[in-house]
Amino acid sequence: MLKIESLTRRYPHVTALDGLNMEIGHGQLYGFVGPNGAGKSTLIRHITGVFEPDSGSINVAGENVFENSVIKEKIAYIPDDIFYFKQASLDDMMKYYAGIYKNFDRDLYEKLCGGFPALDRKMRVRRMSKGMQKQSAFLLAVSMRPEILVLDEPVDGLDPVMRKQIWNILLNEVTKYGVTVLVSSHNLRELEDVCDYVGIMNKGKVIIERSLAELQG
Repeated sequence: MLKIESLTRRYPHVTALDGLNMEIGHGQLYGFVGPNGAGKSTLIRHITGVFEPDSGSINVAGENVFENSVIKEKIAYIPDDIFYFKQASLDDMMKYYAGIYKNFDRDLYEKLCGGFPALDRKMRVRRMSKGMQKQSAFLLAVSMRPEILVLDEPVDGLDPVMRKQIWNILLNEVTKYGVTVLVSSHNLRELEDVCDYVGIMNKGKVIIERSLAELQG
């Protein structure tokens, strides 16, 4: 599903990705962890096709993702710092997403909203708390019916009950629809109960890549 070979990205004073290699299979829930500056955010921007590599390759389903609208339509991404239109409510954002992504599932959106009763769908999203903005982004991303779901610190700022609910939905999507999920976190413990595989990043490389059972051992 996702294959990265010798991926390199340099900035004037730092090498953010240094010959990184990674391979993630269809329907896996893969977590990558590392300290600030390890290259996690830069890696995500390459996976989602925002950045073009200086060298190396990144392929989704056998195709280059950069400037590839067909592949990008299969990817949903929730960044740590989420963007919403200034005047938009959650339902307004839903209509915007539905107009862009042909696989957007309005019935699923309605069903998921029922599981987040604290969300006011008519309130401007930018006026919501950070936790509720995260929930809103999660609802929209899952409703896109993506083949790959990329999450940057997805449960940061959420209470324990909401964290468990989001992980349960993710696990259901993987099991039922074979969605490939990539989760970036600085906290390995967050990923212990949910990920199939974990890659530990440092200085632009994946230094350890193991199944969670192996890492726990």
